[in-house]
Amino acid sequence: MPLRRLPLALAVALITVSFVAPRGGAESGAAPVTVSVGTGDAIGPPTPPAAALEREVARAKVRAQVSARRRLEAARRAEVRRLRRSRTVAGALRRAWLTRAVSRREYDSMRRTWWRANGAVAKLSGTRRAELRAVVGVASQMAAARVLTPSRLEPLFLTIRRNREFWMSRPLPLPGARVTFGRDPVIFEYYAGRGLAIQPLASFGKANALAGSCVRRVARHTCRPAALRRLLERMLALGSERGGFLAWEYLVPFAGGAPPWISGMTQATAAQAFARGRRALGDARYARAARRALGAFDRPPPVGIAVARGGGVRYAMYSFAPRLRIYNGELQALIGLRDLARIARSRRAQHLFARGEPVARRSVAALDTGAWSLYNEGGAESTLEYHRLVGTFLDAMCSRTGTRTYCAGGRRLGRYVREAPRVRLRTARSPRVRRRTAITFTLSKVSDVRVEVRDRRGSVAFARAMRLARGRHRLVWAPARGGQHRVRIVALGPAGTRAVVTRTLYAKAVPSAQAKQRAAAAQRRAAGGGAARTRRCRDASRRLRSRSKGGMAARRVSRAVRLEAVASASRLFAASDERDWMTRSSCKAPAGRAFESAPRAR
Repeated sequence: MPLRRLPLALAVALITVSFVAPRGGAESGAAPVTVSVGTGDAIGPPTPPAAALEREVARAKVRAQVSARRRLEAARRAEVRRLRRSRTVAGALRRAWLTRAVSRREYDSMRRTWWRANGAVAKLSGTRRAELRAVVGVASQMAAARVLTPSRLEPLFLTIRRNREFWMSRPLPLPGARVTFGRDPVIFEYYAGRGLAIQPLASFGKANALAGSCVRRVARHTCRPAALRRLLERMLALGSERGGFLAWEYLVPFAGGAPPWISGMTQATAAQAFARGRRALGDARYARAARRALGAFDRPPPVGIAVARGGGVRYAMYSFAPRLRIYNGELQALIGLRDLARIARSRRAQHLFARGEPVARRSVAALDTGAWSLYNEGGAESTLEYHRLVGTFLDAMCSRTGTRTYCAGGRRLGRYVREAPRVRLRTARSPRVRRRTAITFTLSKVSDVRVEVRDRRGSVAFARAMRLARGRHRLVWAPARGGQHRVRIVALGPAGTRAVVTRTLYAKAVPSAQAKQRAAAAQRRAAGGGAARTRRCRDASRRLRSRSKGGMAARRVSRAVRLEAVASASRLFAASDERDWMTRSSCKAPAGRAFESAPRAR
């Protein structure tokens, strides 16, 4: 009996526990208990094990995180699309951060640099404020033009940071001065009115010098591999992506070009420096960087610098001025390509060199004036520094190619430095007093010229000093008094060679107004005939008879009257006496001793 009733009692007890346990479990946090009767039927919902429950919770958390991440990514993309239309520096910075082009740390640092620079502009005054404001304005202009890409942020904000540091503490520099900051090897150049800007050409020129001392092992130059590596790494970080190639851009307005722009000379020098750095340091990354820079020589302006010319290609100095042809820049571009092709064994560099070399060879004759060199095609003559630079580049092309055109051109330019300017003076031999007289002369080369005119007493009557280009020049001078004058022209060439040309002039006095009137009247009378001629003869005879009476009558005849008598006859016989004149004019000479003793007119 008790055994039969035991299952029923046990079932009642278990049912009681199943109703009490969930309530207590809910209060205590315990898991619910499932109670089963002997028949196998479950009482209440089945409870999963603890491990399964934890997995389900983890999955729910992951799903929530994924959903939140998707919502955040959608919001980020929407913000990026909105910021693409932004024309502010802050918008460009935020877009770069949202696109993960810069880290959060870099983003915060650039934001601080930007706001500090704007704050410094408000604090400074005068030249310092104008220079820093110009640099800040470049950043705003690039953002407004939507060219402030993430790869340009590093060089741009380095420029802003260095300008703020410089104009807040350092003395004012001279135009064209180049400065560095601490251990940073990057060279900056001062552009008056536009602040400091990174000078990639000067920086890569320094890298070329450091690499050359390690490759050639010249005794007087010490190889400094650490300095070379630091400079190349720094310049590699400052490169920008431009049209699919690596470029070192100028972030300063120059000659009408708006930043960012590139230079063919700088691109070739950069490739040359990285190729030499690869040989000196053995780092293959530098060779890859040099090859990436070659894209500029394939793309036309304004992205690249390849300009079609006469069946070939020439490489422009500035991407914003494809028509401007600067000879030293084109020659250096070819030298860089040649060195890269030889050092890195780059077929692409060799192909680019072969395309541009014939055009450069034809330009050697165009840049030579016969006494000096031209800086650009159809432009002004080179300064002494650029003349020597283009001569050095011609010698470098001669050593690399062995072409006679480059070799002879380099020798001629070297000879021009030692030759004095050629001066040819052309002016009137007999200028008139107080009349404008032209002093015309020609120069063979650009020179500092001084033109000086001295009178017979040695006093300076005219002097001018100026710098003149080759060709013909004309100065105007009016002699103050008659007599001998000495013209002296001194021309000082760019290298200090000197040429002197002198010439002696004789200035004649201009007749007075009364003399001109008398001469005109004499000419009119001389042109007449008949009665006028008889009247002239009679008047002359009377004057001669009055002089023959001697004594007081002869003394009363003044010198002016005697001269008037001669001038009224004819200017042709002004230096002859009255007897000769009367004989030549067929007048009847008066008889008597008085005519023989008539005074001679002078």
